[in-house]
Amino acid sequence: MSNVKFTKQELKKFVAYYSEEKQALEAKLAHVNEMLYKLSGSVDIKPSNAAKLTSKGEVPKKRGPKSVWGSFIIKRLRARNKPLNYSDLIDDAMAIHKISNERKDSAKASILNAAFRLRTKEGRIVTVGRKGRKEKLLVLTKWLQEDGSLRNEYARAFKKLQGGKAEKVDMATIPGFKYQEEEE
Repeated sequence: MSNVKFTKQELKKFVAYYSEEKQALEAKLAHVNEMLYKLSGSVDIKPSNAAKLTSKGEVPKKRGPKSVWGSFIIKRLRARNKPLNYSDLIDDAMAIHKISNERKDSAKASILNAAFRLRTKEGRIVTVGRKGRKEKLLVLTKWLQEDGSLRNEYARAFKKLQGGKAEKVDMATIPGFKYQEEEE
């Protein structure tokens, strides 16, 4: 028999797959035992390890359909390489995705929802503004320094757009990224 060598990533995937299969089979076995008990009153086979039904140590993948707007926002910020306000982002989306004016409200709502998720759940973007001003600009979290201020090149771009200095962001309020990033 030949020796097969796997990378750590492949081993991780195999362990995750077979752990999920084991859990599914144990759940099915528990259901079958329960039905046999209900039908006949007794079951000869005792369940093994019935308490453990959850996997351990794996970062969950994001479920459900993936929104195109989250990646669009990140890509536009990277492409423009400067802070953007929501109206610029919506105008870019209308032009790039060729969205008609009738669907502008829908696109705006989708972009606002995606930005909210990126800001509050994933921590990939933050909003910065001038003290006393209502309008905020979106920036990537990577553009911030340790103390919460914008890096010099982005601070200059912010000043050019807003006419003043950006407020510092409280770095403790930015959530960590929970899900595995998909390759772009």
